[in-house]
Amino acid sequence: MKRIGSFFCVICSAFLLAGFLPLQAIGQSNVSVKSTVTQTTIYTGERIQLTVEISGDFNDVSRPELPNFQGFRLLSNTPSTSRSFRYVNGQSSTTYSYSYQLIAQQQGDFRIPPVTVTIDGEDYQTEPIDVSIVDRNDAAQSGGSQRPDIFLQLEVSDEQPITGQQIISDVVLYFQDGLEVNSYQPVPGWKAEGFWKEELENTQRPQATSTIIDGVRYRKARLLQFALFPTKSGELQISPYEIVVSVRSTRSRGDSFSSFFGGFGGNQRQVELKSDPVTLNVQSLPAAEDSYYFGAVGNYNISRDVSAQKATEGESIEIKTRINGTGNIPLITKPEYELPDGLEVYEPQENSQLNRRNHQISGNKTFTDVIIARKAGHYTIPEQKIAYFDPSQNRYVSQTLPALNFKVARNPNTVANGPSAGTMPVSPVTGLAAWTTPAPTDLLSHWWFWIGLLLPIGLLVVAYWQKRYTDRMSNDRAFARSQKAADTSNDRLKRAVELSEKGKVKEAYNMLQKAITGFIGDRLNLSEAGLSNKDYIQALEQQNIDAELIKNIRMLLDKCDSISYAPTTTPEYLKSHVGLAQSTLEKLKKVL
Repeated sequence: MKRIGSFFCVICSAFLLAGFLPLQAIGQSNVSVKSTVTQTTIYTGERIQLTVEISGDFNDVSRPELPNFQGFRLLSNTPSTSRSFRYVNGQSSTTYSYSYQLIAQQQGDFRIPPVTVTIDGEDYQTEPIDVSIVDRNDAAQSGGSQRPDIFLQLEVSDEQPITGQQIISDVVLYFQDGLEVNSYQPVPGWKAEGFWKEELENTQRPQATSTIIDGVRYRKARLLQFALFPTKSGELQISPYEIVVSVRSTRSRGDSFSSFFGGFGGNQRQVELKSDPVTLNVQSLPAAEDSYYFGAVGNYNISRDVSAQKATEGESIEIKTRINGTGNIPLITKPEYELPDGLEVYEPQENSQLNRRNHQISGNKTFTDVIIARKAGHYTIPEQKIAYFDPSQNRYVSQTLPALNFKVARNPNTVANGPSAGTMPVSPVTGLAAWTTPAPTDLLSHWWFWIGLLLPIGLLVVAYWQKRYTDRMSNDRAFARSQKAADTSNDRLKRAVELSEKGKVKEAYNMLQKAITGFIGDRLNLSEAGLSNKDYIQALEQQNIDAELIKNIRMLLDKCDSISYAPTTTPEYLKSHVGLAQSTLEKLKKVL
């Protein structure tokens, strides 16, 4: 019995230990310990507050064990404490906060070491914190007083990006203590030449934090944030950003802020601020290993599929290419595929959805190719290898899209209903031959008599019409523009193709835009200069033009208008837009 009892005790102890350890591990995994300071850049003699916060589900916690502080002096070992409880979804959570006052004593860069806290018998440590202490006397002699009391600055995430890489530009306002910023209003018209720009959404109000610049304490607040995509390499300059700020000084009339506004301290004033330009050294994309790069820079996931595996002759099938991720989504062009013979391909459709939150541009873009098979059979679109450039890895990332297969059946409605085989669609001629004597006819019964009589009259009518047409072409400018519109647009389309073959893609798109807007303006007798794309679209809408036709025209004009921001476009892609413009103008000629 003794042996059995001893063995039973050992087994029970093992089970209890096995059950206890996971519970303890689970409890500890829910514990969080962190330390923070009120400021990371301070003057000598200034105070900062070090706060140690413990949160989670635990039973016992000890007071933090403070390390030795270099560059600081601890004012008191007794902290100010606070405690709070939370109960969410059946889980309880406790938060303890211990706050200590430190005074900066020595100039330099220092690190506040980790703080140790014992929780339920286990030791936890916080992360170290880097701080800088600035000597107040040295700062006063450094010339920092030359800075204004309030100024604007553009701050970028990367000063040496890759072409097409997403960089974040913050519009940051700096102002000294004693100033109250009530509101701000951006000045419209900011153009970042050489960049495609997208304003990012910020759901939170600007929050001011403290910092020291050239020995002077400022408060800083990020007002706006933009995603910029450089479209070419080399030295590019981001133009200054301008805002109008409503501020109020709480200082006396004799201080520097009052003189900055002309001696009206304490009153609210509107101030125009302008940031300095920022110069970036944009690096060229490295040479692609193959020809499968399609202009995407970022981090993406790419897929494609067909709308149906079975169809009949003449039915349309859609090939959808989906690209989602983070990067230059607005500038991505459609990957080119090798299609088998027997398929008619129409202008691809583009659809994109952008997410401007989380301090970056992300989202997806879908290209839809519409194809129609004109004969029955099995079709295979071979697998396609494509690549995008990932700046975080500084290399091209390749991805293989699988092959697409579909079957096209014969359409029974296309079979012609002709005569049955073996029968001749000819009726025999029967009867006897009859001899007749032609009766005499007069002159008026001959066709050539009437032609000879009416031909001079017709020539006179044509000559009169031609003379009137020539006079009107010379004197009526609106009529002349309308009559020459088609020929002029055709010449411009041919010129666009010639420019694209010479590699002048931007000039080619400009010529393509002139072909479309020139035809509309000539037909509707609009002003020959000073009109925007919106004006041409509104003019078409007033003529009750088909909405789908107007949609294609708007897409073409937007493409031409944005080509100065877009990446390098291939001549083949330009030719597809020329083809779409030709078909669109042919439709437009029928209704204008």
